[in-house]
Amino acid sequence: MIPMIPVPLRESSANEKPLQASKWLQLQALLSKNEMGGLFEFLEQSLGNFWLFPCGIVCSKDQGEVAKNTFLNKYGNYVESLSQGVVPDATYYRSFFSPSMTLTPEALFTIPVGEDRQIIRIAKPVVQLQAHNIDYSVVDKKFHSMVFGIDSIPWGIQFSYPQLFQDNETRQVEMVKKTKAFPNTALFQHLQKWMRSHTIPTPFVAEGKDVNVPMRLGKECLSWINRHPSLVQKNIRVKG
Repeated sequence: MIPMIPVPLRESSANEKPLQASKWLQLQALLSKNEMGGLFEFLEQSLGNFWLFPCGIVCSKDQGEVAKNTFLNKYGNYVESLSQGVVPDATYYRSFFSPSMTLTPEALFTIPVGEDRQIIRIAKPVVQLQAHNIDYSVVDKKFHSMVFGIDSIPWGIQFSYPQLFQDNETRQVEMVKKTKAFPNTALFQHLQKWMRSHTIPTPFVAEGKDVNVPMRLGKECLSWINRHPSLVQKNIRVKG
């Protein structure tokens, strides 16, 4: 993996506003630590270096970037807990699993806070990561994403990318395209490509019936997924 080199971000220009975007495309997957590392390696080999930055929170000016190895180690601890039948502490992972992923630091800007701190904001479309939980509804017999009740099911990471955004200069709503002006479009498309090859739509069995969902599952997780503590608690299993 490409070593981390600290990258300075530009400070906000006059009247600059954070990105306004909509119609997000989403990929949701529970991967092993090894698979998440393989995904990062694939992106670097295909597109070059990318960065992870925490956005919307106050951080130190010299510690804004999230090192990929740090992210992978914390993600590995999360997956290890699940594989051992232990629900990971949401306060430990939820905020850390929400950085912005970008091929260019120019997609971000900073707002100074005092002399040595800053808030990082998004200027142009990036791939947004979020902790991802799901739950099964006995009412409509379906699984639902981004449910964060106390008994929801931790299910990896959601990767999101917008299709529409409001240009900061013209204030016009525009489509996000695959051009040099939007380098992170290629980043998201490569994420999609990797997911198709290394994960499967999850074949759940709930209330004795097959329920196939688009939320992905890494193939390396199949050996332990039915020890997932939330699935055991809810008497849900993954088929195969």
